[in-house]
Amino acid sequence: MDETDNKDRARQALARAAQRCGWPAEFGEALALYLGSVGAMERMAAYLAQARPQSMEEAADEAVAIVEQRDAWIERKKGEYYNAKITELYNRERDE
Repeated sequence: MDETDNKDRARQALARAAQRCGWPAEFGEALALYLGSVGAMERMAAYLAQARPQSMEEAADEAVAIVEQRDAWIERKKGEYYNAKITELYNRERDE
């Protein structure tokens, strides 16, 4: 199964989760488009199933929070990677 299949399945699951909350499937599709990744879509679908938000605005706020957390994680990992590269540079043996 390739990445496109995974994304399609996650998008469809999110659309169904939105429908179970009483909202149009198109709202779930819009959330999926905004979230972008399979992991974020799965996390959002789980949130809709468990938390049962009272409004689409509340669900949209959660989608924004998920994206912000993902972006912060990515930035933290980039920082860790580049910090390790700088440390390697400082600690390498030098020709004298």
